[in-house]
Amino acid sequence: MFKKYISFLLTFLLVCFSLAATPLPTLHADAAILIEPKTNTILYAKNANERFYPASTTKILTSLILLEDMPLDTPLIKTVSSTANVPADSSHIGIRVGEQYTALEGIYAIMLASDNFVSYDMAVKHSGNIRAFADRMNAKAKSVGAFSSHFVNPHGYHDPYHYTTPFDLSQIAKAAFSHPKFTEIAGSSTHMFVTQNNKRTIPLRHTAPLLDQESPLYNPHVIGAKTGFHTPAKRTLISKATYNNIDLIGVVMRTDNPLQFQDMNTLFEYGMQNYSVWTDEIGTASLINHSYSSWAKPYIDFALEQEWIIDTTKNYTETITRREFVNLLKNIVPSEYSFLLDNYIDYEGQSIYTENLKTNFKEISSIYQSLLNDLSLTSTYVPVITNLINYPLLSNPYKEVVDLIITEGMQSQNNATLTPDTPITYEQAIALTYRLNPIMKLYNSYSLIGLSHLQ
Repeated sequence: MFKKYISFLLTFLLVCFSLAATPLPTLHADAAILIEPKTNTILYAKNANERFYPASTTKILTSLILLEDMPLDTPLIKTVSSTANVPADSSHIGIRVGEQYTALEGIYAIMLASDNFVSYDMAVKHSGNIRAFADRMNAKAKSVGAFSSHFVNPHGYHDPYHYTTPFDLSQIAKAAFSHPKFTEIAGSSTHMFVTQNNKRTIPLRHTAPLLDQESPLYNPHVIGAKTGFHTPAKRTLISKATYNNIDLIGVVMRTDNPLQFQDMNTLFEYGMQNYSVWTDEIGTASLINHSYSSWAKPYIDFALEQEWIIDTTKNYTETITRREFVNLLKNIVPSEYSFLLDNYIDYEGQSIYTENLKTNFKEISSIYQSLLNDLSLTSTYVPVITNLINYPLLSNPYKEVVDLIITEGMQSQNNATLTPDTPITYEQAIALTYRLNPIMKLYNSYSLIGLSHLQ
């Protein structure tokens, strides 16, 4: 009976490999983050708390401060000071010394065309000097939750003490995109810049092709963006996208052109496909995670209902670690026996982090068999479950199950790559615990618990 049960269990799980999944994105950038701004939830992170140079994505913070503190009709002028203090190889739109413009026009020049000279002149107009404006930038950054950043200028031209993190930039961007005028400017693909004293017109085009309908990188869901570049920073990008089911803010840092735009579209596609936001009648937003294969939905729903797991942003199609699998098992083992699972978290081997590595069917099967053996020796309910426990696992279940899949046409010979070393995913592990649940119930009157969960 038990032998037949194990054969069915492994067959069920291995067949899951042939079904479609939604994996974590593979990016070119050295660092990135994707957040859902209403709940401020991180959906994807790669080196998100490491220091990087922001380059001209700095100008999102500069523009937000200017919009908050400076009337849009404030008169400004291209100064000799800016030409003397801003490096000559800086980006600019071609304003001449002495030409005048309004603060609104200046912010368009900063956000669309990344003009460093305008950034300098507006910062000095705002605070009197660059150091004072940098102080304002650092204070503002901390006020929105960016605690690991330090800014020394308003434009992002390279300075070793001018740095941030992807997470910090996501928080700055969240604050900026909550300002309607900022969103309007950041989402404009073009703008006609007009000087005030001589009415010269300078056409501006946004440096992000995500907003350009003629570009193959165009994304109709993107409502605003800011690019950045200098040699140490390489290509950086911040943008926001709005979908029917979710809003997303992405940050991509340190990659090559045009990979920053490809990565951003990849992040947005991942977020849109795997998550949704539901807002109740009083306006409270809740994130919904549906990053699982279609076959897995009833198992995920059951595990959430029984509190074996909590609703997190984990991608259910990713490989589970040994530690996470053991913690999951602890939720279905009767509480008086959960201590047995502590034996499966150890620090032996080449690394003390063995239990944090991705696991596979061979290791999971070993843990499973050992658990049942330990339970049979420990349980006071041995007479009830003797007929189950006394059956050993198949001598080579992996080969037999794979052969069965091929024989029954469940998977083609060319794709028959299932082995003991094949990784097991979160959703497959949850399905495994579901299949173990009836056996666990035999040990006790059994009360489902949720004290531990996938971490």
